[in-house]
Amino acid sequence: MTQLVYAGIGSRATPSSVLEVMTTMAAWLARRGWHLHSGGAAGADTAFAAGAPAECRSVFLPWPGYRGNAGPDCCTLSPNRMRTCLAIAADLHPAWHRCSPAARKLHARNVSILAVDTDTPVHAVVAWTVGGAVRGGTGMGIRIAHDRGIPVLNLGVLHPRAVCERLEEIRAAAFPDTRRA
Repeated sequence: MTQLVYAGIGSRATPSSVLEVMTTMAAWLARRGWHLHSGGAAGADTAFAAGAPAECRSVFLPWPGYRGNAGPDCCTLSPNRMRTCLAIAADLHPAWHRCSPAARKLHARNVSILAVDTDTPVHAVVAWTVGGAVRGGTGMGIRIAHDRGIPVLNLGVLHPRAVCERLEEIRAAAFPDTRRA
């Protein structure tokens, strides 16, 4: 992988002050060479996407036109990728049998957000949940990240500066020959 990729996820109920931080952080990360993966949901997903220019983001949709999202940065899962992601989500969801078909597609989309391709995970996850809790759709993303060994930087428990510093460490480890700018 030649590009740094992070997943920007979080609760739809993310506080407005944190949404502002996410937008600012996404713009900074884009300038630092990071590419955003997000899911087009209200709240955190939208805040991250607002900060990352279209050429620096990929918005994964559970179905075409989800929440009015459209454009060259939007990706809908192919049938094969959807099947693969559904299987992964089913293994990690605590109550898969209670999920509607639409909810299952949303969870499959969460799996896809955390991968560059089927075998390559993103470098990091930046998230927000209340107190860093692992619950809801964001919790599913966090469980997937933990299962794949992806660092999760949760703004619900970490200061934004600490998140940015950790992302710089990840960047330096991925590209040791580059100097800090």
